[in-house]
Amino acid sequence: MKNSKAAFLILGVIMLLNALFVNWAYISSGKFPEGLMFISITIMSFCLAYLSDHFAAKDERAQKIRERGVYVSYFWMLGIIFFLFLIINPYLGVLNISAYHLLTLIVSLYISVVFLNMVYYARKY
Repeated sequence: MKNSKAAFLILGVIMLLNALFVNWAYISSGKFPEGLMFISITIMSFCLAYLSDHFAAKDERAQKIRERGVYVSYFWMLGIIFFLFLIINPYLGVLNISAYHLLTLIVSLYISVVFLNMVYYARKY
């Protein structure tokens, strides 16, 4: 299992550099950062590097970490979607983005929240 931890760390560093390069190009040109998925994949890689030791043993604890992480992420996503409804409300005009960018943002946040919750519950249990 040590090899998978190193592989996830290497993948995380590569994706971090890629995310910084791609998002910097979009942000510096004043556009919506199209590389949000790279950031979420970076977070996922680093979380999986941490979780690989915990998930190596396919026991009840690992199953509980997975279940609890996904279950709590559901409620986080409901809160995030409610918050996005508030700031993307066309009557308020706080933020105006396209549906594609909104879906990219929601999927990126969901991937990040699920794996960060798993890390939280791995530390808790």
